[in-house]
Parts: sequence; structure tokens; C-alpha cells
Amino acid sequence: MALLCRSPAAKRGGLLLATLCLSTFAATAYAQAKCTASGVMAGEKFSLSHCAVAFLVEPYRSVTLWFNESPIAPQEVEAFHASAYPSSLKDGKPRTMVVAAFCPGGGQAKASAGAVKSMDLGFTHGKSAMAGAQWLIEAPKDFKVERISGDVRPGGKLSGRITGGRSSDGRTYAWDFTFDVTLPANEAASGIGCG
Repeated sequence: MALLCRSPAAKRGGLLLATLCLSTFAATAYAQAKCTASGVMAGEKFSLSHCAVAFLVEPYRSVTLWFNESPIAPQEVEAFHASAYPSSLKDGKPRTMVVAAFCPGGGQAKASAGAVKSMDLGFTHGKSAMAGAQWLIEAPKDFKVERISGDVRPGGKLSGRITGGRSSDGRTYAWDFTFDVTLPANEAASGIGCG
């Protein structure tokens, strides 16, 4: 598809073809994110198989992963790349989602399990508003980085698995996140501090 977009016909094709080309590129970038998140939110089970990633570059090198129950539209992915904040609503209805922000390399360019000391973690359950929660959690008390690898830079590949659990107000939370993502080339407007 990229060759079609660069062809002389594409140059003459006008706005429609340019829009198709941009949509193709957005879909390609979107398709590169492969993630799963499963577990329990306040006793409510969840299983999420769609995701997007945002990246805050210098000096922090932090990432924000958005795990979502339903497919994330390409325009939502683009907005998330820019802001690192997903909407908790889709078509006016609450989403089931998890947002996890952390520093894969503790501020350094190479991801390392031992460098991930804390994580900002937010839960939203579409069928149970009371299951929502947001915390800044610490390793190894609340979570464990089972594995992580990659380059923490624009366009870098990042993959890993993070598991954990805790209770809050007598409610149980547990999670198992796996991810294989390509960090966006553009920097988000927000993220967490590292190092």
C-alpha cells in the first residue's frame, strides 16, 4: 500500500486517495500493537485484547499502555499517541479498560525488569462503575515484571509481561498484562516521571 501512495497516480488522485493512504498508514501502525490484559476488578472478571501505546520521550522515557475490551478506532489511537489519555466512554457508554503507565528502563533507553519500580494503574469496568480504581503501585509489593525487553525510543519495539494484585476496600484486584508494541514516533503531551 505504501507504494501506491507514492505513485504518480496518488499525487494526481487528490484528497480521497490521500485520505486512504493516511488511513492505511494509521491502520498499519495500529495493527502493530498486540496486547492482552486479564484479571479481576473488584471481583468483576475482565479480558481485554485491544491496546494502544503512548510515549513520553526525554528526559523521562515513560510509556502508557491502554488495554481496551473492544477495538480502538484509528483516530482514537492517534489522539492517545498525542495525549496519553483515553476516553472512559465510547458512544456515551462506559468502557472496560485498564491504563498502565511506567518507565520500562527507569529513564534509560534499554528496557529492564529491575528498572521498573512503580506503575500508575487505572481500572474502569463498563458494567460496574464501583469497580473502578486508580493507584500508584510499587514493585515488588504490588506487581512483578515477569519479562520486558526493547528499546525505549521513538519507533522502538517494546514487549513484556507484568502481573500483580492487591485489595482495596475489601475488593480484590488482579492482573496479567502482556504486550508487544511499537512506540509511536511522536511524543505524548503527558506521562509519568522516571529516574
